Amino acid sequence: MKTTTITPEQFAQYEAIISEYDRFRVLSQEEKEDLIIRIATSTYIDLLSDWAFKHVFGHDERNLMLLLNDILPEEIVHIDYDPNEIDLWKGDDKKVIMDVLCHTADGRKIIVEMQRADKEFLRNRLLYYGASMIHTQLHKGDSYGNLMPVYVICFMNFKLQHDIDKLIYTYQLREPTGDGYTRKSLLNLYLCELPRFAGEPGKAATPIEVWFDILQNMSNFASRPEQYGSKYDAIFESSLQSPIPDQDKLQYFRSMFDNDVRSYLTDEDRQEIAQEYYAKGAQAGFEKGVEKGVEQGIGQGIQQVALKMKAERIPDATIAAVTGLSPEAIQALK
Repeated sequence: MKTTTITPEQFAQYEAIISEYDRFRVLSQEEKEDLIIRIATSTYIDLLSDWAFKHVFGHDERNLMLLLNDILPEEIVHIDYDPNEIDLWKGDDKKVIMDVLCHTADGRKIIVEMQRADKEFLRNRLLYYGASMIHTQLHKGDSYGNLMPVYVICFMNFKLQHDIDKLIYTYQLREPTGDGYTRKSLLNLYLCELPRFAGEPGKAATPIEVWFDILQNMSNFASRPEQYGSKYDAIFESSLQSPIPDQDKLQYFRSMFDNDVRSYLTDEDRQEIAQEYYAKGAQAGFEKGVEKGVEQGIGQGIQQVALKMKAERIPDATIAAVTGLSPEAIQALK
């Protein structure tokens, strides 16, 4: 298997990307080099990255069908990709841009999302995506009986709150006794919370566990785990980093970088980002600070997050990298 290497020119390009982010000025040159090498020389790309996920599943319908047929109850024998951005119905409507959107031959719509970081009102977002796909099915004169099921499948690298522990949570429109609202469920939401697979990498037992392992740990594999057999050969082949053109590797690197350490409160999503839980064990402390910060303003929200991180005894350098605050500003927080 060809090893992924970095030329001096590529390294300089990767380093220039890192330098665009003020919050990484606190890292030493050695730490920056380690970050570049970790991302750019792995045998396989990290499928938790938006770019990588779309690279593997957003262009090759065979890869996507392999995934869908282990998730959905109905067998899928053919799909066609649709544009992942839908037209606005009115000029002030909220834009809908999905990671992957496709439809089956009989008209079922399937949305597949990869979410690396938790976002406020994520469940509402997914419901909005699914409802938009129901809304766009009918045209003037069409019968409501023509509506076809919509599936929203979201893989997420974090856990949401649930009453029970399982790998996939499925939600449909039903009466409390279980009676379905329609004969066939028209809106189906699948929350696939990847960290709920707690098995050892390369040692998953069921098809669902294998997918959870692959999606979480692809960039950590040196080769395909032998026990997974040839079924997933195409996925591993599509995830190899070495054949990717240099320009696309830059896009992948930027995507990885943005997803790993981007600001919690961006201009685009300032009301939607809740927390990425960058430091393990600090989730509970973060939530309260972020929630209060969103209400009071972006600057105050960042300070609240930093305060909670300090309370969890997280190093100042990590707090600076995550929040963008200077070391002096962090030391002054009380």
